[in-house]
Amino acid sequence: MKQHRLYLLILLSTIIGFVLFEIYKPKPTDWTPTFSNKDKIPYGCELLYKVLPDVFPNQKITDEKVPFFSKKKKVILPVKSNYLYVYRYFRADSLSLVKLLNYVQKGNSVFIASENFFGLDDTLNFQTSYVQDLALNDSVSINFVNPTLRKSIDYKYQKQSADTYFEINDKAKNKYIITVLGKNSKGFPNFIRVNFGKGTFYLNTVPMAFTNFYMAKNDNSDYVFKALSYLPEQSTFWDEYVNVMSISKSAKSTSKSREAKGEEDVEESPFKFIVSQPALKWAYFITLSALLIYLIFEGKRRQRIIPIIETPQNTSLQFVETIGSLYYNQKDHKSIAEKKITHLLAYIRTKFYLKTTEIDQEFRSDLSNKSGISTKEINDLFEYISFVQNNDNITENQLITLNERIENFYMSV
Repeated sequence: MKQHRLYLLILLSTIIGFVLFEIYKPKPTDWTPTFSNKDKIPYGCELLYKVLPDVFPNQKITDEKVPFFSKKKKVILPVKSNYLYVYRYFRADSLSLVKLLNYVQKGNSVFIASENFFGLDDTLNFQTSYVQDLALNDSVSINFVNPTLRKSIDYKYQKQSADTYFEINDKAKNKYIITVLGKNSKGFPNFIRVNFGKGTFYLNTVPMAFTNFYMAKNDNSDYVFKALSYLPEQSTFWDEYVNVMSISKSAKSTSKSREAKGEEDVEESPFKFIVSQPALKWAYFITLSALLIYLIFEGKRRQRIIPIIETPQNTSLQFVETIGSLYYNQKDHKSIAEKKITHLLAYIRTKFYLKTTEIDQEFRSDLSNKSGISTKEINDLFEYISFVQNNDNITENQLITLNERIENFYMSV
């Protein structure tokens, strides 16, 4: 009887091991180009959306589920605003396109990063094409035209990610003021500015450059910050609706195409393979039957296994590290220092209920009395903060000194 139970235990352990392996095996990376601001996958744009408040400080960033120019009801927009669109293809029907053109004509700015501009290309008299003579190269190099923004070493991307460029005909040059802002290694323009009425179109043919994968790769995030720096600092609308709808339509179209051709998914599950083999299929069902019989006759009045529920992982720290690495790669010590100072003042307001609008001697005395820290230490801390704020650039050592003084303040409270 004990030997019989041992065999059942081995059989049960094997099955449980197989199930656990299927459940906890690493999921394959999703390389779908969604460009969504909620996707952390390589070709999502969550990282870009998270850093927009740093690109447009003190400005409202709106996630538009339905673009304002596609809404049926009339929308009252700010006097000056930006519209930001990042996706592989740009499509707009005739009515939406008219509203978008009116929006720009009134003095607003539109930034579109896309490989194709259906509808808009005919209106602004340009076309997009692909570089054909890069068969021997795996990568494409791009850069800015402006000497102040141009990088000494070109930004590199995979061939299929950045081989689109603009073809601007003479009619467009005569009708609109078109400025080339960026080119690829072959000298073809891939980033242009088109003045339209009182507003401006900023058109970029490299949407992949704005995804998580390339922003976190090397120092390519620098390209994104410089490209968006052309937009004025004002309220910004992020178009999320078109991205979600386009991905949904693309997935349905791919599924219907496979069904029409009678094709199966590329990735075949182990269960499909087992049931496709007669011997393995019978072994599988016999094993399940034996396990069921054992549970019926031997598992009575026995407590079921309590499943282990893992606590959800907090990924906010990973995001903070990613953002920190972006600032570190750019050597932007000043921005990091300003955020440390802002956090310190917020902490003082919350804990000691003191106004931080004016850092005078009365404020320092009140802070010393409430925190228990000597007035000399308080004065030394805020004098160094004033020194950092009055300098446009600070060194890494100065940033470390500021951090140490702020941390000492936290520990002394």
